Amino acid sequence: MPEQEKEQTTTPEDSTERSSPHEHAAQTEQPHHNQGQQEPRLPEEDERRTVVIYSDPGRTSHLVRQLLDEQNRDWARHSRIKHEQVLIPLRTNGTLDLDTAQHWAREAESDITIIVTEIPRTAGRRSKSVELHFAEKLAVVSLPALGPVAVKHSLRREMDRAVRALIYDSVAEAKAHGGFTSRVEDQDGHETVYITPRAYFPGRIWMLLGMVAANEPLWSLRKLSAMFAAAAATGAFGVFFPTIWEMAEALPAWRLGLTSLAAVTVIVGWLILSNGLWDTNEAAGGKLEAVLYNTSTVLSLLLSVAVLYGLLFLAILTMGLFVIEPGFMGETLGGEVTLVEYAHIAWLAASMGTVAGAFGSNFDDDADLRNLTQGSRELQRYPKDEQQR
Repeated sequence: MPEQEKEQTTTPEDSTERSSPHEHAAQTEQPHHNQGQQEPRLPEEDERRTVVIYSDPGRTSHLVRQLLDEQNRDWARHSRIKHEQVLIPLRTNGTLDLDTAQHWAREAESDITIIVTEIPRTAGRRSKSVELHFAEKLAVVSLPALGPVAVKHSLRREMDRAVRALIYDSVAEAKAHGGFTSRVEDQDGHETVYITPRAYFPGRIWMLLGMVAANEPLWSLRKLSAMFAAAAATGAFGVFFPTIWEMAEALPAWRLGLTSLAAVTVIVGWLILSNGLWDTNEAAGGKLEAVLYNTSTVLSLLLSVAVLYGLLFLAILTMGLFVIEPGFMGETLGGEVTLVEYAHIAWLAASMGTVAGAFGSNFDDDADLRNLTQGSRELQRYPKDEQQR
């Protein structure tokens, strides 16, 4: 059983409060998959409902805590909220172990259970932002499917939709709060449905960008501090060697651009291969999943290394402007010196430093590596590590 992190109880509002149109419609609607059974209790009739939220550590739990700290939480009205941060385990076939989560929920005496995970979830070629299990009163929200921007807003919307649908045991509630950008599809008859974007292609791209955002590539820069130091030390030598000046002056801009691209590509390839960050089809759970995971890894590292390269370029350019006297450079190059010449020298020196200095370097420690990409984080979820439960 995971350690409980946070519990909040919402204060019931005045009993004379009028229901919204959606709530009124849902109250009068006959649930299409619970015919003949007792009507579910409405929010105004049940002030002791317990909603338990399980969320992955890191960015996912941070977003959930932000939502719980908000003053106006329509999705949590008349409910007692329990939030537990825990790494949701995987089964041996790579799918989320929902049975374990439901066992935790029973121990917590939960009426509704919500799992918020950074695991991308798909149905064939479609991405799944939310999966609703009506029989188990369980919702699974996949953070990557919400995309890279306005994630907290999207998470708030999906949690509101999931809670309402599970309270009323109604697919109509899920459809009513989905807007025009998503649709609800049956997964296992009417007992389980999932929410997916209306268009396949943008949905997969949006989820891929969400996976890149989950990798937090800009925060990974500090994990590459040793690489940056080695690259800066090597690139700085270009400032002091006239041969580098002459070579930078002779090379056209397109060759310098290709040199930069080659330098960044070599380092990304080195980091992936030397650290085993490439996911096989078997490890990812299928060919499509492997393509998705590996593409997000490449894009995340490309962004990190590109930003690192840019910082290195600016550092070398600044040092060159202070160290190299324009008259001396002009005598060496045989012409008038402008900022363009300094930029070309920094450009070439940054490329040389990135390859020569960073090649063979690595992440600062193993903990950084384990949390760097989607695939490496998922390896921690398998049942070989019982302490994560």
